[in-house]
Amino acid sequence: MTLFQVFYKTLTENGWEFDYDDKNEIFRLEIRGVNSDFYCFIIVDEEQESLLCNTHIKKKVPFPKRLEICNFMNRVNYELANGNFEMDMDDGELRFRTYLDLANTEPSDEQIVNLIWNGCQSFDTYYPGILKILQEEFSAEEAMEMCSQEDA
Repeated sequence: MTLFQVFYKTLTENGWEFDYDDKNEIFRLEIRGVNSDFYCFIIVDEEQESLLCNTHIKKKVPFPKRLEICNFMNRVNYELANGNFEMDMDDGELRFRTYLDLANTEPSDEQIVNLIWNGCQSFDTYYPGILKILQEEFSAEEAMEMCSQEDA
């Protein structure tokens, strides 16, 4: 089976609703989380034998808050074992990136599901901190402390 076929089969067998963009070769999933809704864009790269999942939220960071959000994301990323937060400094788009290198192997259903859920769970964990910075003037340190307490 090709990587595309394995990925498609896993999504279908697990009952996930998704769209596939033939032109850009991207799978798109909408997932409802606890703290926000997420949009996952997955690229299946047969040549590189990899899966890349970018998880997005609709909310964009206004320009005056971008440096504080970067500070927060850097603190969060330092603690993460898998994946990372990123922000487009030009438009304030936030995303969480996970990647699965599959050189010479076929991914398990669990690996594919974890690739997708890792971004959603990370956003669900840290989204309240992002909101505190955006809406309540929290510092990155205060937001990180709040998220760490809620996660404990």
